[in-house]
Amino acid sequence: MRRRTYLTTTTATIAGLAIAGCVGDEATDDDPGDGNGDRDDDSSETTDTDEDDDPEEDETDEEDEPTPGLVGTFDDFETLDDWMAFQDIGSLEADTDRAYGGSQSARLTPREDDGQVRIRRSLDEPIDVRDVTPGLAMTADNRGIVRIQLQDEDGDYVEYSQQVLPGMPLVRKNFGITRIHGDPDPSEIIVLQVICWFSEDTDSQLWVDDFHFVPTPETGKVMLQFHGGYETHYTDAFPVLEEYDLPATAFVPTNRLRPDAAVAGDRLQYDQVDELDDAGWTIASQSARGTQLGGVDPSELESDLTDSIDWLTEHGYEDGARFFAFPGSEYTADSYELVQEHFDLAFAGQTQSQGYAGNPHLCSLVANPDPEEAAGLIDWTAEWGGITSLAYYQLEESDALTSLEEAASALDERAAAGDVEVITPAEMADNYVFEG
Repeated sequence: MRRRTYLTTTTATIAGLAIAGCVGDEATDDDPGDGNGDRDDDSSETTDTDEDDDPEEDETDEEDEPTPGLVGTFDDFETLDDWMAFQDIGSLEADTDRAYGGSQSARLTPREDDGQVRIRRSLDEPIDVRDVTPGLAMTADNRGIVRIQLQDEDGDYVEYSQQVLPGMPLVRKNFGITRIHGDPDPSEIIVLQVICWFSEDTDSQLWVDDFHFVPTPETGKVMLQFHGGYETHYTDAFPVLEEYDLPATAFVPTNRLRPDAAVAGDRLQYDQVDELDDAGWTIASQSARGTQLGGVDPSELESDLTDSIDWLTEHGYEDGARFFAFPGSEYTADSYELVQEHFDLAFAGQTQSQGYAGNPHLCSLVANPDPEEAAGLIDWTAEWGGITSLAYYQLEESDALTSLEEAASALDERAAAGDVEVITPAEMADNYVFEG
């Protein structure tokens, strides 16, 4: 991948955006993202590089290959000798009762006063991360935000983020780049740092394993998604995207769709879904009822998923029946296991600019970005690469439609310049899933 030797300035409003505002309108829990960032010891300095800086660029335009052996598992935590916990910011110990692979994972316990824990590994030789994105297998007993920082010798770093939900199996999560501190050199990374903040009680613990790297798409990829099957996706969103000839995906709760206008409600009608499909939209699943799966009766959970697949297939949308969006980006261990069984790709994680999907069933998205953030997310993805999925819910509020218009305009401009590409779930499943 042809990357600048030094990271350059981008839109400052993107810093930390991956977590803030990423839960859909079905979600009810408060998100611990940006506010918890203030707990970082160096938070006062964690802004993008100064706009007045003129970073030096690599004058060569050669195609750089990732560091040999960097893609895949980098640290399996079979020994913790290379890792240290900050003594005043939590503790680190091995846990042989949980592991993603091998015999153990690392258990991180936060300090009592604010629920933060931080571990660090210094490398003997620097690594070049310009073509890759880091990730972890992780789980926790409470909701939290986990950040991976890749630091150079000056302590400047690139930061990647993802949420962690309680009670889940220890599985890979797809991290995305969300912040730049200082003026880091990603070709000379010498420190790996993992930080977690929990949103509630400080007795929580985090388990991590399989620190790995996945490839980062050289040209940024953007996906436009609409969740909930609302009629405004046809009446309001469709004309905007048609103007710019942009494809999108409608994740629909099939039981809530209306046969025709005679049935009252705010969801899509069957003929409207057909017209979106004819225009090149992907018609995919958000379960039969579209409610958060943790609230579905366990005896009905599988049918809630498979009934939507059956409906989509019977109505000619079998291609989209491969893909799923967790309502509200919320999931449980049982629903996650069933989605793995029945779908090729699913969306629930919360970040922008993720790399290849190390876990195709927890792909990331950013939900309902504010109007001033939407175009910035497109610019961010154009600058740093990776895959960003923008997800919109109900569009009755003027801000949501304005956000979509800003995103579509920026996407049209950036795509015409070759800075980003618009992709579909099928293209992501076929081309941007990492197996290894």
